[in-house]
Amino acid sequence: MVSFRLLHSHLKVLSDNDLKRTRTDEGFKRAFATLFDQDVKTFTGTMFLNLDQLEKQLDKEEFQEIGSIASFRVFKTHFQKFFNSRFSLDDDDGLMTCNYFLEYTRIEVKQFHDTLIQHIESVKKLIDERALQKREYDSRVNERHIDIKAKKVDMSKALDDSLVITKSSGTEFKKQDTSTRSGNEDADNADIKTVYNKEPMAEVQLTVECNVLDTEHQHIEQPKFNNGGEVD
Repeated sequence: MVSFRLLHSHLKVLSDNDLKRTRTDEGFKRAFATLFDQDVKTFTGTMFLNLDQLEKQLDKEEFQEIGSIASFRVFKTHFQKFFNSRFSLDDDDGLMTCNYFLEYTRIEVKQFHDTLIQHIESVKKLIDERALQKREYDSRVNERHIDIKAKKVDMSKALDDSLVITKSSGTEFKKQDTSTRSGNEDADNADIKTVYNKEPMAEVQLTVECNVLDTEHQHIEQPKFNNGGEVD
């Protein structure tokens, strides 16, 4: 804001109160009306109002390019008549105008004119630099937002893929578990069938053994008869 402060200080010489109601003051008013095509009080009042508006734009925490450029254009246009003025010293009126301006402001008209343009160009450069910085900052912020969104999408996709894999693994596990249990049940059924197949053989063998024992018992307990038919 150095360039703005210099501009403000440079313009304050147009409203010096120390020379009021003097011959120089009256001569300066006529000279000012010739150079700026407006009375000094009206011109300086509007000038400082526009300057305040420009300062408010430049002092904002968040720079607004459109508002700053608009305020700058209004301020610069206010001096258009003075920028187009010719400072001729060839006639008495031109010489008197320049002399009264010098006596009041202590600056020659040509020097004031050139210095004012330099300060205005410096302020315009300040606005352009801040506008560029703001665009670069906004671009970086937008890039970060895009990166964050892209990362969120990737994470969401990764989570979805993980859920699909987990569900697939659970299905495979159920299939394997069902297959294992089916195999075990088949094996158990096979064992049961084997036992059932073996039991009839055991019953036949047991029946045969019982028959043999009965036969042997009958032979043992069969009574003996003598020749007379009596039991011994």
